[in-house]
Amino acid sequence: MSIKVIAKHSVKPEKLDEFIKLSNQLVEATNKEDFGCIHYQFYQDVNDPNVTAMIEEWESQEAVETHLKAKHFVDVVPAMRDCLNGPTEVNVYKQLS
Repeated sequence: MSIKVIAKHSVKPEKLDEFIKLSNQLVEATNKEDFGCIHYQFYQDVNDPNVTAMIEEWESQEAVETHLKAKHFVDVVPAMRDCLNGPTEVNVYKQLS
């Protein structure tokens, strides 16, 4: 059964363009390079443009853990964190049916 991850971000308005650029880089690299990645997509809230989310689907928890150690993740995520108002809210779901 697959694993879904939803990582929700509150972005500083003045850093939104930078955050979008960094996020798109991460999405592109993850979809190309990460074994076990089914979908890795970036979304923006329709009511508040400063709220974004990565919605991910992985073949296994091991694939998620490997992604967290990937060079593209380790290189980009610290710069993304500098754009945020606070910590990222991360929820991990396992498929039941």
